[in-house]
Amino acid sequence: MEVLTKAIIDARTWQSAQAIADGEHQSTCPKTTHSARVADLSVDAQGALICRVDAAWRADCEHAGLGWSFFNAEDQIVNQGSKSQNFVSSALMGEALAVREALDSALELGLVTLHLESDSKLLIDTIRSTNFAH
Repeated sequence: MEVLTKAIIDARTWQSAQAIADGEHQSTCPKTTHSARVADLSVDAQGALICRVDAAWRADCEHAGLGWSFFNAEDQIVNQGSKSQNFVSSALMGEALAVREALDSALELGLVTLHLESDSKLLIDTIRSTNFAH
């Protein structure tokens, strides 16, 4: 059930990114941004929202659709966004860009703690293994 729910959410996020904005026609590789905000930012027991990110990449035009959703302790979407991005070199880069956009969105919301979820094991393993101390 959890996998199915995530797939539906990801599909809706992708559709939002592909929607025709204000009646204008899109090019083959569209560029749109969508974000929705809801008031209930109640956090989980650890004091964090859950953020689920995903991306879809088109190799033929080096374009990616990025999506992210924030869930509260009751697993309700409280914020979500999507963005189209040009000049994306790989599916992994698309996933990384989706994480960056989600983190930017979290900062705009004033969030300091976040649980991040992605279906890209390679990206998560890379993030976990990177030493950010300088």
